[in-house]
Amino acid sequence: MKLIYLYNILTTILLPIYFLLLLYRLAIGKESYRSIMERLTLNNKIRPNGKLLWIHAASVGETTIAITLIENLNKVCPQASFLITTGTLSSADILQKRLTHKNVIHYFIPHDNIIFVSRFLKHWQPDLGIFIESELWPCLLTQGSKRCKMILANAKLSDKSFAFWQKWHKYFNLTGCFVKILTQSESYFAKYSTLNVEYNNQAIIKNLGNIKFANKPLTVNDQKLKLLQNCFKKRKIFTAASTHAEDEAVILPTIKNLKNKKLNYYPVIILRHPHRIVEITSHCQKLGLSYSIRSKDEVPNLANDLYIVDSFGELGLFYQLSFITFVAGSFKKGGHNLLEPAYFNNVILFGPDMSNHQDIADDMLKLQAAIQIHNQEELEQKLQFFLKSTNGKIATNCSKNAADFVSRKQEVITKYLLEIEEFVND
Repeated sequence: MKLIYLYNILTTILLPIYFLLLLYRLAIGKESYRSIMERLTLNNKIRPNGKLLWIHAASVGETTIAITLIENLNKVCPQASFLITTGTLSSADILQKRLTHKNVIHYFIPHDNIIFVSRFLKHWQPDLGIFIESELWPCLLTQGSKRCKMILANAKLSDKSFAFWQKWHKYFNLTGCFVKILTQSESYFAKYSTLNVEYNNQAIIKNLGNIKFANKPLTVNDQKLKLLQNCFKKRKIFTAASTHAEDEAVILPTIKNLKNKKLNYYPVIILRHPHRIVEITSHCQKLGLSYSIRSKDEVPNLANDLYIVDSFGELGLFYQLSFITFVAGSFKKGGHNLLEPAYFNNVILFGPDMSNHQDIADDMLKLQAAIQIHNQEELEQKLQFFLKSTNGKIATNCSKNAADFVSRKQEVITKYLLEIEEFVND
């Protein structure tokens, strides 16, 4: 008996627990009434006539890739409509702000259960499914591949996931659901090729590169930019972008230790999850750090020790202001997007764990386009080094290397369009 059948039975038996989980997530602000209704396929929008391309993006990072893909696919197949499914409120918020095409519909991904997935697919009847990166839901993939051809784009596979699928692939064989697997690096290409051969799958596997290189620079609100520039005066801004508790455990003590160093800088911390504001302010208070909070409409006060940004959609604004950026999530979380600050001529730092973007991190280190730090002591040293006016040329070279790195690979989107077009225009 294939495990997919057991999986479907188990997810059905556990539905009461899932319903309670949804209510809990609603209570803590991780779900909305709309997202719950759509996860249970109780809020079906009208399917547009004609060809419908379904793109699934798990969260914020994958959503930005999906936006790039849709904007470019719109140019080569303007007659098609797009259904984009996501799994988080933050990704839905980004879509609402950045993707306003009339032929694009957003829907929260249904719960991975045979009842909801079947109802979802029956209603939307997609002509092509494109999954971004590594969001592999067993029921959604097996049922989806029966309805339409499926492509895994910008595919990645961590060492841990690779070991898991080598063991369990013969029972689920999820990569066998795809007609094409288009990887973002040679290392991921090798892993998917191994799985393909081991289980005699027929998927075409190609390494095309990372679509993130084709993403547009993050948007910047000019009015907000001028206001903040006036607030910060001529201070050099150090931004810790998309932080988690593990990052803050290093960054906040660093800010405290540098308070009396008379450095011409000002620190900004941007939370990955804004609902953590109480946690980080409590940490600041324990360390004796004063702060202003963005969501309270407080502007930066240079008399305070730092500025905390707990809002969505403003990374570009603060990258534009920044001199040095620490890409967070790189203490135990696998790291976040290194390419986004590269467009803004930032000196880029990251921590010891960039496993989610290891190939990009390795390439940037080789080209001196970013610097890796491993602990609080190294972070303090690097900040003091780059903030010294005598090291300005080194800082300029580092930020220029980052900008050059990201600009050289933007043609990658053309390769993806060529691979997808044959299914769109058949």
